[in-house]
Amino acid sequence: MSNLRKWFAVSAVLLLLLIFVIALDTYNQEWKRYQRAFLVHVFTEKAKAEKGELSLLDQLMIAVNAEMSLGIKKVVTEVGRSADLCMTCHTNMGVAGFTQEPLKDLLETHAAIRVLNELPFDQIGCTSCHGGDPLALRSEVAHHEMRTRFAQIFEESLAKLSSDRWAERQKGIERIRWMTANDFGFSFSAPKEQRDAAIARIVQWWEINKDTFITMDYGERSSPFRTENLQRKEFLAQRTDISPIGEPLSFVGSATCVACHGYPEISDVYIPESSKQHVERWFRKEFMTSTNPEAYLKHPAITLLIQDPKRRQELDEYLRKWEREGGELDRTKVADLIDTMRRFDVTCEACHGPGSEYTKLMQRGMGLEAAGQSVEAAAFMSKAKEMARANARRNISEHDPATGYSRVWAIFEQLIEKALGSSRVPPTE
Repeated sequence: MSNLRKWFAVSAVLLLLLIFVIALDTYNQEWKRYQRAFLVHVFTEKAKAEKGELSLLDQLMIAVNAEMSLGIKKVVTEVGRSADLCMTCHTNMGVAGFTQEPLKDLLETHAAIRVLNELPFDQIGCTSCHGGDPLALRSEVAHHEMRTRFAQIFEESLAKLSSDRWAERQKGIERIRWMTANDFGFSFSAPKEQRDAAIARIVQWWEINKDTFITMDYGERSSPFRTENLQRKEFLAQRTDISPIGEPLSFVGSATCVACHGYPEISDVYIPESSKQHVERWFRKEFMTSTNPEAYLKHPAITLLIQDPKRRQELDEYLRKWEREGGELDRTKVADLIDTMRRFDVTCEACHGPGSEYTKLMQRGMGLEAAGQSVEAAAFMSKAKEMARANARRNISEHDPATGYSRVWAIFEQLIEKALGSSRVPPTE
């Protein structure tokens, strides 16, 4: 009987310990820690604005209210077709006081890419652009499949295909099928000789596509494990001034463009003779940033030449103020930008927009063409051409509300006047 009481007492203690551990784990979940810090900050600032100094009781009530307000935040899109829990942790929207992730101000974070009004992440979710697991509430799991890791994930999956374990081979090909919508004829249970032949096909595909892997948005293909975010798909179909993951495009320099477009004899499939004539008309020293940096300082996207986002924002704010108020330009405040403009000529991209995405599309198209996949190549190159034309149409026709005319074309008007006197180069060419 005494042994029975002893085991009963031990079991009771163990049960209490287990309950305590579960309660502690529930209380200390990662997402709760972030939300708790955010809510305490918000409630404290609000109470200080109303009462001034806070008593111990006030602070206790704030802690209690924060605890009672904790909850998973879900963004549901397309009538429930996909859900996103990222904002459970990345909960801060427009509230000052946080500088580190995940509580850094989301409005501030996205302001730099200038698509916030068109891309409401609180409606279409975060993983629609950034990738990751939309249903995970632990950062390690949630961030494992971020788009910035897609190339690494593909290569890890490719390595699994040569494993001696069939389960590893299955994991590898399922991941590749999800990322490319293609299994390249690989079967994880096929004889080794057949698997090796399929692996060779995948390696060949990867050599063509690895440098531009994210351009066409791999990772959003059909999959039994994933649903498409159609709102995001529709949004991106209308945008030619950002990358498929919602990031701003970057300048590559007109020399990159002219390397192909100045020499249509490279291939009449890619570049017509009219392209050479267009280049000859516009790719001139008098239109380049290296010889006209101050004229280009009014270009709406020229600060993208600076890589540091914080410095870019500072320059953008100063240049917009200088443009509004007039007066002398403080060259010391823009010295690094002017130096970059002199080293990094922008002429083609002044009208056609930053060429980073265009270049990727064309490179992939030419790689596919060289591999004999003409139909696939044509799709990529057609998209690149439409991007260049759409950006040029927008840049030349969009009016600046402050002046009533196109800021981009005004730059060329100024440069044409300077170079050619009263003659004009029509904007329609």
